Formats: sequence, structure tokens, C-alpha cells
Amino acid sequence: MLIAAPGAAPAARLGVTVSSRVGNAVARNRVKRRVRELFRTRSPHREGANDVVVIAKPGAEVLSYAQVVSELEVPLAAALRG
Repeated sequence: MLIAAPGAAPAARLGVTVSSRVGNAVARNRVKRRVRELFRTRSPHREGANDVVVIAKPGAEVLSYAQVVSELEVPLAAALRG
């Protein structure tokens, strides 16, 4: 799930929430690292950017990085455009 809102910061910001239902700490951290890497490589650093929150659901721990990209690339780009 992806939520976006206009932000006050000069660049886009990301928040990632992964509940304990997703897996153990190692799995949750892996999910967060993959989402942060996608955001880092795909987000334009421009004025008046949006704040984005990604809420990982159970099952996210089994996704590869390529699957994370295919799931979130289009919604992330739309959220960052505003």
C-alpha cells in the first residue's frame, strides 16, 4: 500500500512501515531495504516534492527486488509527480 501527500521538505521523503506479521526482524529489514533502494534510485530530487509512506503487507518478505520494482514503480512515480 502506498500513500502520498504534499510535503513541506525541499525533497521527497519516504516512510516505510512493516508490521511483525510480515516476518521476523531479518525479513522486515530486508523489505525496508528494498523499498528504500527503489525510492533512492527512482525518486527525482526536486522542489516541493511529496512525502510517501509505504505500508508492507504480509507476503512482501518473499518478493525479490525485481518484483518490488514491478509492484511499486508506477505508483511511486505517480505519487512523486503529485
